[in-house]
Amino acid sequence: MAPAVANKRKRELDDHNKRKRRRRQSGNITQPEVINGQHINSEPFTLVNGAENDSGPQGKMLDMVKSETQIEAKDKHKHRSRSGKELAFKGDSYKWRVSEPIGGRMLNIDPILTEDEKHLILAYNTSLQVYSAPDSLLLRKIELVFSRIDGRQDQIVAICPSVTNPGHVWVATYSGSLWLINWETGSGSEPQVKLPCDRLYDMHVDSVQFDHDIRDVVYVSAQKGQAWHIIACDIQNSQLVASQPIFSFTSPIENLRVAHLGYTFVAYADRTVIIGSQTGETKKELKDLSYEAVTFDASDEITCLDVQVTNRVHLNRKSQREASDVPVIDLAIGCARGAVFAYKDLLPEIRLLNTSKARHHVLQPRKYHWHRKAVHAVKWSRDGNYILSGGSESTLVLWQLDTQKKDFLPHLSATIENIVVSKRGSVYALHLDDNSAMVLSTAEMKPITYISGIQALLSPQPISKDDNVKRVGQYTSDRLTSIPAAISPSNSSQILLCVGNGQKLGYSGSGPSMPLIQSLDLTTMQSVSRQALTRTNPTDVNITSRGHPITEPRVTRMKYSHDGRWLVTTDEWQPPSRDTNVLDGSSFDRKETYLKFWSVSAESENLELMTRIDAPHHSGHAESVFDLAADPNSDRFATVGGDGIARLWQPIIRQKDGLIIKGKKGRQLYSWNCAQSISLHGNETMGEPEASNKYFRGSGAVAFSEDGSVLVCAVVHEHGSIVQVIDTESGKIRNSLNGLIKGNIQGMSVLSTSLVVLSDALMVYDLVLDELQYGVQLRKAKGPEEEEAHGPGASIMNHLATDFHTGRFAVAVSRGKKGSTKVRSELAIFSPDRCEPELVQSFQNPITSLVSLSGSSGFLVLDSAAQIWSVADSMDTNSLVFAYPLADLQLDQEPIINGEVAITPALTLEQEDEEASEDDMDIDMTDRVDDDAIYPAVVAPQRLTELFDTAPSFAMPPVEELFYQVTKLFTSKAAVPAP
Repeated sequence: MAPAVANKRKRELDDHNKRKRRRRQSGNITQPEVINGQHINSEPFTLVNGAENDSGPQGKMLDMVKSETQIEAKDKHKHRSRSGKELAFKGDSYKWRVSEPIGGRMLNIDPILTEDEKHLILAYNTSLQVYSAPDSLLLRKIELVFSRIDGRQDQIVAICPSVTNPGHVWVATYSGSLWLINWETGSGSEPQVKLPCDRLYDMHVDSVQFDHDIRDVVYVSAQKGQAWHIIACDIQNSQLVASQPIFSFTSPIENLRVAHLGYTFVAYADRTVIIGSQTGETKKELKDLSYEAVTFDASDEITCLDVQVTNRVHLNRKSQREASDVPVIDLAIGCARGAVFAYKDLLPEIRLLNTSKARHHVLQPRKYHWHRKAVHAVKWSRDGNYILSGGSESTLVLWQLDTQKKDFLPHLSATIENIVVSKRGSVYALHLDDNSAMVLSTAEMKPITYISGIQALLSPQPISKDDNVKRVGQYTSDRLTSIPAAISPSNSSQILLCVGNGQKLGYSGSGPSMPLIQSLDLTTMQSVSRQALTRTNPTDVNITSRGHPITEPRVTRMKYSHDGRWLVTTDEWQPPSRDTNVLDGSSFDRKETYLKFWSVSAESENLELMTRIDAPHHSGHAESVFDLAADPNSDRFATVGGDGIARLWQPIIRQKDGLIIKGKKGRQLYSWNCAQSISLHGNETMGEPEASNKYFRGSGAVAFSEDGSVLVCAVVHEHGSIVQVIDTESGKIRNSLNGLIKGNIQGMSVLSTSLVVLSDALMVYDLVLDELQYGVQLRKAKGPEEEEAHGPGASIMNHLATDFHTGRFAVAVSRGKKGSTKVRSELAIFSPDRCEPELVQSFQNPITSLVSLSGSSGFLVLDSAAQIWSVADSMDTNSLVFAYPLADLQLDQEPIINGEVAITPALTLEQEDEEASEDDMDIDMTDRVDDDAIYPAVVAPQRLTELFDTAPSFAMPPVEELFYQVTKLFTSKAAVPAP
């Protein structure tokens, strides 16, 4: 009887599955024709956007693969955790919206401190941003409209405050466009003037007096043809009234500075210092502006300079006869090998060289040398007694000229790129290489303002002044790098990013150095914290005796647990090959790989290391951890590595001698260990011939099902590839799937009953029906000229993220050409039961990270320009809200009623307040000046003296009573006018 019932049940299941297949085939879902990863038809590819084949650089990257057959499965086990069940997704597509980007990179341009030192203006790659210095809040973001030049986006090259109108800022770009922007209101963001030049290198603004009129004159260094010129421009009412070339040279002129009402200008070109001074006395218009310019050579390549001009003070008549009333020009230059040279009172020295007495006379500057590498910034203090310098040592150096002593402000977070001294000289503004800026008080040398943005690595890498000199061990790579990122389920407004010591690329032997983790608040766009996850050498001696840099590890994977209480990271490091040349074996054999389990503090969200696993995957030597996954329902993680083994990790209560060990405040401590190890080798699909080449590297992926009962693992090695479906309770392999992987696997996830596999092709496979839903072929290069710079394949870098709220997944694809730094990306959002994407969005910069939002629908996209984009369902009311400038919130505007501004009192007395005593009522009636005017309470000093000086300290009343008496003085209902 039992066999008959079983056969009947089997026939019912087969009929049920056949009906499902017929319904799918009768629908509008196009399934790819793939058998063991090979196309069996010769039909042309169809682009997802409906366009024809486009092999040009602007063509789409996703091609559909048509088919109606299943994928072959080997060793199919009938013991499945769930019966065949149809996908429970909505039939209608979601309407996705892509937000404007937030964040961005601070440019290597001097910030602007306003005269009152209350505002800080920073130049970003797409905008100007105005911050409030006391509270570090973004007040206004002024977007600028740039044109494209030779296929590239124009960029800001210099900003400078207006001398005659402090509420305005001059902005210049590479193309020669000039803006005069009112930073207080944001007006003037349209291009004002286009200068006739090939390229603009720098700009500075100073006021010049013409008869009785003092107005701004814009000085620019620009290229015209094969020559470089310094040009003075008179711009009035958004029109270029006149321009006057004042100096020409055969090399690019950089770091242009003008001072003392246009009396002098300084700049440099390679090793040549350029200095000019006015010759005419009276000027009626710009054409009367003339300069006498001289040049002299420095002893090293110049990287930065600063000038200070003061009125000359004569101590006797002899000095007045020798130097007349020529202003004193002091010049400081920083050089590529770390030296700082200071020239005092430069003009008389230069004029002496042109006389007959100058046979043995040479310029002899003072030399100050502490920096190991190039000096990135140098500035004079306002009193001229100090020189400030900064570089890649992350230390601000203050050189005291009279005593030759040095003061240091060490252990800053990154390389100092720019230094600005306020007009009063009471604060310094620093711009650091890690996309941060701070304002320091000169009295205490403590930050009063700190602004930090996204600190992820940039691509292409910005030019560094350290590269002016070739050094041993210098590493330069244009390879794109994926940035590990994660969003905590307990705090969806913060994102964790793996970053390095600055936004420039460091090398760890096996890839870019990323030893730190940054916690970024998306609602304020401010960095909350930064913590080291591996060993770091940011301020210690990080150079060997032979000048080679000491490399740091990089974090490769990062995942939160389902409740956000645990964070698991993997990091790896291998020694440079130069250090293992005299040893047996290669540097790869000495690679270090660690799996770390961190406890997340519920109060401060700081990370505490609980367990470190050395070489979690090894086969004679440490293997890389290919992927990391978190169980969505329990404290359990899974890893897959280069040894072809999947491991499950679970916590156990930490004990010693049978006693439970507890941490601070009685908190329970745990240790993590390997609960199961499952071998994934066997039944692989043999790799294609082109996969076996010098570019091939093993890869893997792992993913949990939504209920945690199934673990899907995939590995790719030189012998082939396979996907294994594993029962997490027993650790047994229930199914083996071949043909889903083409090339290296770059992501995998389980969405309901669908398995999504991302490699050089995107495959969606139904685990219950045991059939392929559809496939998307990522466009392959159609010729050697389109082959990417890092080996053959369909793409440089792909990303996969799954949104369980909407039942959708997103794929990001990046492609580039060999010999070209231009890389573009596309983001596509798919449903598991539809092959047509619901959204296809192009990005100008390559996507380096893609994560799904926690607590709401949608995805976050991080690109290589340090910008974050939000892609969310337009109907989702719980979607994440990014930071907005305070000006956009209109908090400082008065309400308007019937076309007039309504005056709102700062304090309103409610009728429900407690009744005052008779004495209080008398005070209120006598001291009230005007019923409509509300003034802050003013407490006379003698009232406080009566409270605190009535008795000795041992006879004073309790502190609580004193507190209430003081607060009563300041919270009195009497409205007393302020004196």
